[in-house]
Amino acid sequence: MKKKVLCIMTTIIMLASLLAGCSGSSGSNQGQSSTSSDKGTNSTDQSPVTIKFLNWEKPAVYQPAIDAFEKKFPNIKVKYIPIVENDSNETLKKIDIMYASDEDFDVFSLNSTPNFSQRASNDMLEPLDDYLKAEGVQYEDVYKAEQMKYENKRYSLPGKFGPWFILMNKDQLDEAGLSVPTSWTWDEFRDYSKKLTKGEGPNKRYGTFFHTWKDYFLLRLYSSPENQGIMTDDGTKLNNDNPLMKESLELRYNMEYADHSATPYQDVVSQKIPYRDAYFQGKASMIPTGPWMISEAGGTDKIPATFHSAFAPWPKNNASDENYSFGLADSLVISSRSKHKQESYEFLRFLSTEGMSLTKQLSAWKNADLNQEVDAIISSTMSPEMIDKSSLMNTLSVSKLPNPPTAVSYSADLEKAYIAEAEKYILGNSDIDTTMKNIKENLQKIIDANQ
Repeated sequence: MKKKVLCIMTTIIMLASLLAGCSGSSGSNQGQSSTSSDKGTNSTDQSPVTIKFLNWEKPAVYQPAIDAFEKKFPNIKVKYIPIVENDSNETLKKIDIMYASDEDFDVFSLNSTPNFSQRASNDMLEPLDDYLKAEGVQYEDVYKAEQMKYENKRYSLPGKFGPWFILMNKDQLDEAGLSVPTSWTWDEFRDYSKKLTKGEGPNKRYGTFFHTWKDYFLLRLYSSPENQGIMTDDGTKLNNDNPLMKESLELRYNMEYADHSATPYQDVVSQKIPYRDAYFQGKASMIPTGPWMISEAGGTDKIPATFHSAFAPWPKNNASDENYSFGLADSLVISSRSKHKQESYEFLRFLSTEGMSLTKQLSAWKNADLNQEVDAIISSTMSPEMIDKSSLMNTLSVSKLPNPPTAVSYSADLEKAYIAEAEKYILGNSDIDTTMKNIKENLQKIIDANQ
């Protein structure tokens, strides 16, 4: 029988006890209905209630969707609370403390496999299978992207969604005489990176910037139609025997040490270089990244767009392969302690379908009009003319995503251990064979300790 991973809840309970003296209870009874909103209760039979939606985006992002929802469901009000704007990790830390302190909230978002699996395994999330069944909804009929499950239960509906791609400085492409790829391989990506690299010393422009997340140590794996992660999709064993794991590390190493076309990892870590700065300051021509960067390519208050950005699909391992990419929808979830679970479910269903398009983000709803979604995103930016729409539409149209893997409760520990071993190799402190050996041995210990 699997052991529960309790480290996160232990930590947050300790934090909660320290913060109990200053933990506010104001608003904890706000908007509660006169009757309980248990599973299966028809929200139209309830007195008006208010549900609390916690997230990290600015209020302006979700307010249009909330307004439309409240018009459609006048008996349900949504109070949106941005916990820490534009900082998902700090937001989730505070949500954990609020949950441990038994503060009142209903709906929130999760943005990664570890964040999802940790909270699902600690019974923090409300299972949604019965709600969908009661509504008569077949998930696959409504959504074009599957969501992570934990122990074969569904705990979330899809929030903002989209494939990862290569964001490219089109002005620098033009300068180098390079076209925007519509389909390409990692070998071609590496060649582009070399051709885009220019100069020497502190003013050197690199062809590529790789960030510190585990995703940048799994590059070739993300081109696969299955088993893209540290573990196999079924969550039963390590994926270290997959040759693409080793080849992903070697690709990154060779681009830095043989080609000198990727920003040195030592600099990225020691100087704490933000990936946005590397790209928008023109210090790197390409960056593998995700759909949240579409709107940023058109400029923000903090970082204006000073050049044109184009988009290319995630590179393939072989020219004959299909265009697979990495990508997950944010998880829209309900707190297991919500006092208004049925109303919260109604809101999640709306937000994950017609509501998401109103937030000017890509959605996983099958009925969404991709062209309209893209137009809404581009037109909302400070400098829409800086976004190359045709390359973006091609990238979004050809990119395929595999079904997400089975989430395991200890995925955060696996990611941390994997990054630690990969870093030793990228920093030149270990050879590739030793690295793969250590990945197998050290990560297997984590798996064994949790089974």
